[in-house]
Amino acid sequence: MFKLWSGNEKKTSLTTPEHLPSCTSPSVHEHDQIAQVTETLAKVLRLLGRHSFDLDHMAVNDIEKDFERWAMHVLVGTSIVENEEPLTDGRRDWGGLNQFVNAHRQHEKKYVLESLGDLREVLLTFTQTIGQTVLDDQETDRQMVLHLGGLQTASETSSAEEMKKALLLAVDGISQVMVERKQRQQAHVEILGSKLQTMQAELGQARVQMTLDPLTKLYNRAALDTQLERIVGLSLLAGSAASVLMIDVDHFKHVNDTYGHRAGDAVLQQFADRLVSTFPRKLDFIARYGGEEMAVLLQSDGLDVSSRIAERFLETIRSKPFKHEGLEIPITVSIGLAELNPGESVASWIERADRALYQAKETGRDRVCVASKTLAI
Repeated sequence: MFKLWSGNEKKTSLTTPEHLPSCTSPSVHEHDQIAQVTETLAKVLRLLGRHSFDLDHMAVNDIEKDFERWAMHVLVGTSIVENEEPLTDGRRDWGGLNQFVNAHRQHEKKYVLESLGDLREVLLTFTQTIGQTVLDDQETDRQMVLHLGGLQTASETSSAEEMKKALLLAVDGISQVMVERKQRQQAHVEILGSKLQTMQAELGQARVQMTLDPLTKLYNRAALDTQLERIVGLSLLAGSAASVLMIDVDHFKHVNDTYGHRAGDAVLQQFADRLVSTFPRKLDFIARYGGEEMAVLLQSDGLDVSSRIAERFLETIRSKPFKHEGLEIPITVSIGLAELNPGESVASWIERADRALYQAKETGRDRVCVASKTLAI
């Protein structure tokens, strides 16, 4: 129980030595503990960045960079803002770190909740559309049965002239029924397609669960195959445009033979970085197809837009040489471009792009060749 001061007790000064705070330095053990805490916190921040996903306001690469900046700030006190002096005396902006992590989690929560709402809406629309299609088809079948029943009755009891009239009437009636069915189905596909269009961005969110290529940090061949199937299926339902660019480094063997395999790896890494810079949109999907060949999937872009973007990428490669250990390595690339045809398979789409890439190689390299609409036999 607390004792109340009555005023008769002897007052003790709070400034006497026994009441002064201790000013002893942290022990070696305490220093080690502080270092372990800081390193663990930095690791946690890097894990949060590495396993982040695209948000409406920011791409996953930018998010990872922000977390890396905070991790370095925690470790060595570097500034969060570029070209700004670090905090003095080893201080850390713990309040700013708390605000950053809290704001990011709030953005993630909002994005996930909105995405789930969109997904539920698409599923509901799909269910309603399929249900209505079934009902409409049942009504269509009933009308066709009536027309055929009238034709059968006429064939059993009527004259040739009346049978002819009944036949023409049945043909007209069935034709009208089929036209109406086609129109209804088209309307249903458009409704569902419009909903799926709003969900295209969500395709990008599945990418965070796909395996990355360890050298280039781009998505690997397995991830590319999965994304190709998704885009082809979406295009079939929603009628959206899509293009694929197959991009290959020219004379890459010469780079390895002349400068060494480490230089070749450095070229591929810089090549991947320039791809990411040129194709920054959330819907752009970049993968390592194999060796020195990369693939870029462009959704909602037709041939004209895709061609301009491909030419722009060629220019970024030409304008700045690649570097390794102080050496400049001149590089060019060849590109095969193919727009997805309605109803086309993944295999046919990629084969046309590959043939266009081969054509670019055969006609001088350092250029874009556009695939023909059909595969030549």
